[in-house]
Amino acid sequence: MVDDTGLKGKIAALSCEVSPAEVDAGADMTLMVTVSCSPPVDMRGETLEIEDDHGASVGRIELAEFDGEVNAAHELAVKAPVIPGVHTWRVVWPAGASANDAREQTAAEFSFSVKAHSMHVVVWDVPPTIESGKEFAVKLGVKCSSGCRPDGWAFDVRDHDGNDLATASPGGDTWPGTAALYYTEVTLTTPDAAGLFQWEAAARAADTAMPHAGGAAAFGVRVVPRPECLLTVVAIDEESQAPVKGVSVVVHPYRASTDERGVARLSVPKGEYRLFVSGRGYLPFRGDGDATADVTITAGLVLDVGLSDADIWS
Repeated sequence: MVDDTGLKGKIAALSCEVSPAEVDAGADMTLMVTVSCSPPVDMRGETLEIEDDHGASVGRIELAEFDGEVNAAHELAVKAPVIPGVHTWRVVWPAGASANDAREQTAAEFSFSVKAHSMHVVVWDVPPTIESGKEFAVKLGVKCSSGCRPDGWAFDVRDHDGNDLATASPGGDTWPGTAALYYTEVTLTTPDAAGLFQWEAAARAADTAMPHAGGAAAFGVRVVPRPECLLTVVAIDEESQAPVKGVSVVVHPYRASTDERGVARLSVPKGEYRLFVSGRGYLPFRGDGDATADVTITAGLVLDVGLSDADIWS
């Protein structure tokens, strides 16, 4: 029941809070209206109007709580505008509807920011090294901050000089285990020159009802010369002369692991190299050489037994 004396009084404070204060275009946001009157009065059941930038009604909100000083409404869920920028809306306390209700219309403005949906781009499954002039595949993924489907979206891949390398569209399926990461795979070709290059995958959304700010992710492409020599490494236990399986063999940036016979093979370009062989329980092995043709190297691995008490206290 509304007290008539309160309705004839003055509105002391009328306000509306928006959550979140910065929201994606077209996303859900909530409004919370509070009203106080002088003198304080219970106004539960009264309804206020919410108007947008152009004075159009967005919805109505009813006062539902009174703490003895301030009346508050339950949260009202509304959709944010689709145009990015700062928007100023109004909450309107209507004028009295009868001769016994002397209220004058009261309104309070409140503002919030609308932003374009952000697009988060990721690149994965990039090979650690790729030979010059060779094709390779990578996966590209994109996720919208509001979980939009990627209809009309596209990926553009550019090289270190800004040249366009590939364009692809994300598929309609999400990457397993994710909520809204849409992905595709593209095939690219390395340059003829060796080196580490910084490339970029960018996502754009065209012909979509909601505005999206494009996103991009950089990824490194390490190009190595085409191999000319086969380096065969045989890893053995120095003491037992038994083959050692599963140890790491590295001639940077080339990598391999030994098989059950203790053998690993690396295709490397001609020239000087530095070989590292390492595995759990063994001290690392290092060997330097100059590859001019195919070569086989035996790496004798010594057990890492650590220091004994006698070593420590001697």
